[in-house]
Amino acid sequence: MGEIVEIATAWGLPVLVATVAMLGDIGTGFAGAVKTGEVASGKMREGLWHKAGFYGLIMLAALYEVAAALLNLDAAAAEIGVSLPELPAVAAVCVYVLGTEFVSICENLIVINPEIGEAPFLRSLVTHDPGAADMTVSVDDIEDCAVSAEGSD
Repeated sequence: MGEIVEIATAWGLPVLVATVAMLGDIGTGFAGAVKTGEVASGKMREGLWHKAGFYGLIMLAALYEVAAALLNLDAAAAEIGVSLPELPAVAAVCVYVLGTEFVSICENLIVINPEIGEAPFLRSLVTHDPGAADMTVSVDDIEDCAVSAEGSD
């Protein structure tokens, strides 16, 4: 059980950094919405669900790490010789979250101060246009795509 405690202890800093990044995104996003006069509870709710999804990924990664450690202990005790790779999954997910939030915070800062967008490393960011149409792909006539058991006509 000591190994599980050791694994869980290692999660503290990556999860803390990811949480601070998410809070930074919420704060800068709200500031940008106030500046543009577009504060909307629906957008804020959607953003919070987005963050909840990140925490779901972190919990899934934690579950993998604990399961791998427990299964490997059982496999070693049974002398099976098979083990799951013990990967730093929580840290990897937190790095992904940090990268995503970093870009989002930069976009929010550009809304707050457009001059920031002129920085060389930020010029490639495309500002999000909430009024733009969603890119949805659909099939107009599903029958044209159908293939029978014997083949197509």
